[in-house]
Amino acid sequence: MIFSTWQYGLFLLCTVAVFWALPAGARPWWLIAAGIVFYTNYHPPHLVLIVLLTLGVYAAARGAQVSPPAVRRGLLALVIVLALAVLGYYKYTLFALATLASAGIPPPLAALRLIPLRAPLAISFFVFEYVHYLIEIRRGRIAPGSARDFFLFILFFPTLISGPIKRFDSFQPQIAGGGGPAPAHLSSGAERVLVGLAKKLLVADTVARLIGPLWEAPLEQPWWLLWLMVYGYALQILFDFSGYSDIAIGSALLFGFRVPENFNYPYLQPNLARFWRSWHMSLTSWITDYVYIPLGGNRRGQLRAQLNRLLAMALVGLWHGAAGHFVVWGIYHGIGLNAYHAYRGLRARLPLPPDFGVAGRVVATVFTFHFVCIGWVLFVLDAAKARVVILRLLGVA
Repeated sequence: MIFSTWQYGLFLLCTVAVFWALPAGARPWWLIAAGIVFYTNYHPPHLVLIVLLTLGVYAAARGAQVSPPAVRRGLLALVIVLALAVLGYYKYTLFALATLASAGIPPPLAALRLIPLRAPLAISFFVFEYVHYLIEIRRGRIAPGSARDFFLFILFFPTLISGPIKRFDSFQPQIAGGGGPAPAHLSSGAERVLVGLAKKLLVADTVARLIGPLWEAPLEQPWWLLWLMVYGYALQILFDFSGYSDIAIGSALLFGFRVPENFNYPYLQPNLARFWRSWHMSLTSWITDYVYIPLGGNRRGQLRAQLNRLLAMALVGLWHGAAGHFVVWGIYHGIGLNAYHAYRGLRARLPLPPDFGVAGRVVATVFTFHFVCIGWVLFVLDAAKARVVILRLLGVA
C-alpha cells in the first residue's frame, strides 16, 4: 500500500479505530497483525522470508544472553553477516554481476540463475534495524525484548516503506502504553499525515510532472533550463521523501508512538556536515553509529578520518540504489565533507574571526545548497551524462 493512496488512508483509519477500541494488552498484537496484512499486500511470498529472518534474529539475540562471552559475540556476528548477506543478495546481486561484466569478467551461468526476480519490500530498512538490534545487544546497551515487542518493532507498518529507521531502545518503552487515545497525539498525527500528503501530491508530484521530460533528454537542454531542472529536482526529492516521512511519523502518532524525525530544513544549512545532520537523519545517525565510528571515526588521525568519511558516504550512496552513479554521488558528498572538515581545521589555525555574521551564513548556505544540487545530477544520471550536464551548469561546456 502506497502512503498517498486512498487504500492506505482507509487501512490506517480502520486500524486506528480498532486499536483504540481494544484493551491495552491486545493492542500490540493488533499492530503486529496489521503489519503482516500491510506487508502481505505487497508480495505475499516475501512475508515468509521476513518472518523467518525476524525469528532468526530474535532467537540469536535470546540465545546470546545465555551463552559464554566468546560464543555470544560469534553468534551475534554470524547473524549480522547473514542479515547483510540477504540484503546483498536481493539488492546488489545484479549490480555486482554487471560490475564484473564491465570489468571483462563474464559471470558464470550458475550465477545468472541466482539473480532474484524481485527484492522484498523495505529489505534495507529491515536489515538495518536487525543490525542495530544485534549490535546494541552485543555491546550490552539493550536487553532482548519479548517476541511480541521485537516483532512489533520490526513489523510496525507506518515505518515499513521508507522509515524512519527506528531504534529499539526508544521504541520498546512506548509499547506498554495503556489508557485511551491522547487528543494531542491524534490531532498532531492527523495534521502530520495531511501535511505529508500535501507535500507529496501537491508539490513533489506536480514538480515531477514538469521537470520529468527535461531529465529524459538533459543533453538537449540549454544551461538555464538545466538549472531549473536541477532546482526542481531538489524541491521534488525533498518534498517527496519528507512527505513520506511526515505520513509515517503522523501515522505512528495516531497509535501513540513517536518515531525519529527524518528532515530538519536541510537546504537551509550553512555547511555540508549540518546538511547531513538534517537530511534523512535516521540513516545518517545509523551510518555514523554502525559504520563511521566502528571504522575509527576521527580518532585515528585526519587521513584515516577522511578515508572513513569516503567509505561511509559511498555506502550511503549504495544504500540508495544498486548502481554506480549512486556510489559516485556518495563519494562526491564524502569529498565535500572532507573538504569542509579540512577548511574548518585550517580556519582554526589561522587568525580569522570565528564568524562572518549573517552575510557569511547566507553565502555559506547558498554555496552548500548548490553543492547539493549539483550532486543530484550524479544521483539521477549515469556518469557520462552527469559529467556533461554538470559542465554545462558550471558554464564550462
